[in-house]
Amino acid sequence: MNEQLIVKNFGPIKDATVDFKRVTVFIGPTGGGKSTLAKLAAILRKGQINKEGFFDANLSFADVSMENYIQPDTNIDWTNSKGVGINIGNPETMNFDNLLQPQTHGYNIPNNEFNDFIINKSEVDIEKVKADISSKLQKGGIVDIDDSDLEKTIISVKNELEKKVVDLFYKKNIFPLETYYIPSERIFVAAIRKSWAGFINNDIGLPKTLSSFANIYFQAREIINILRISFLGIDFFRDNEQDLIVTNELFPLKISETASGIQSTTPMLVVLEYLSRQKEITHSFIVEEPELNLYPTAQQGLMNWLVEKCTKGENDLTITTHSPYILSHINLLLYAYQVVENHPDRADDVAKVVPRESWINPKEFACYHVEGQKENGIYSIVNPETGLISYNMLDAIAGAESSEFEKLLDINAGLEVE
Repeated sequence: MNEQLIVKNFGPIKDATVDFKRVTVFIGPTGGGKSTLAKLAAILRKGQINKEGFFDANLSFADVSMENYIQPDTNIDWTNSKGVGINIGNPETMNFDNLLQPQTHGYNIPNNEFNDFIINKSEVDIEKVKADISSKLQKGGIVDIDDSDLEKTIISVKNELEKKVVDLFYKKNIFPLETYYIPSERIFVAAIRKSWAGFINNDIGLPKTLSSFANIYFQAREIINILRISFLGIDFFRDNEQDLIVTNELFPLKISETASGIQSTTPMLVVLEYLSRQKEITHSFIVEEPELNLYPTAQQGLMNWLVEKCTKGENDLTITTHSPYILSHINLLLYAYQVVENHPDRADDVAKVVPRESWINPKEFACYHVEGQKENGIYSIVNPETGLISYNMLDAIAGAESSEFEKLLDINAGLEVE
């Protein structure tokens, strides 16, 4: 998987070029632009296309509360894994006027290929076209068309089914990824329990990323009604329309009664387990601050889980984080892959230390420090020679406190401090 995002003068991002891989990580100070880059990736992967075949940018930006990030000199370029490019520039023409800009190896947009497909087929046999469309819709998990009226013309069939077929065509050929954004506000979902219908009915105005996540969670918990979360030492289960957690205690607790780390993590893991079982669909997972409310050792267990569940098949994972523990553990997952690559006969021994499903291929990994307001503030922190996150950067992220402590030691010893 190779995707590239170039952003100039958008919200907190002054100038950034980011290459997305199978696993992509953003770390940096609060307000530096990590979530901005992650949300842009989510918007552009979704590929929202309006009825005229244009990319609807304003609607997408509003969905993630970034409509006010647009500046007169904003420019955004995106090239997806299919080689299709999207360019967003002049804000005066952002609404319905941003054609997808395909690369030479991309696709023509709007729907020329689709229209040609319909026209060419219709000249041969209308029933054959209907059967062909039916087959494609079935493969896409969409209900088949009604064949009762054999007198329908190809035009009426096209008008009736155009939206479904176009969606299927785009998902397969242009925007193949189903993208899921898991927001940092996810702990809210554990607290609302049965009140969700009230929030929806009263149009409370929750962030779209949160309401979308909550809707998926409430679907997922009906299917994943038992889930063992070993790195937290808990089991999630659903009983009598309640989300319950079993710990070492003798009695279950409502999820809203548990520790904050359990509340922020469990709904996310239920959703990921549910989606990871949909093997026929390629998913793109974007997770904000997975480490929320978790002890460092639990953060490590969570990263094992995320890599295992979110990189199966052609799936990919993007995270934003503030945690140096996350980065240190990712280096472990990268190094495990390298050890086995160098010594295939030692794979079983490595798997005893690091779960096999969590190894990360360094060629499929990217990590960026994001401080978007600064000149050259967004840059890769992966050492190209080792394929690991730079230890100098890890020291810089984790070592600020140590530096201050050393200054206090000097002051205590009566030494001059610069």
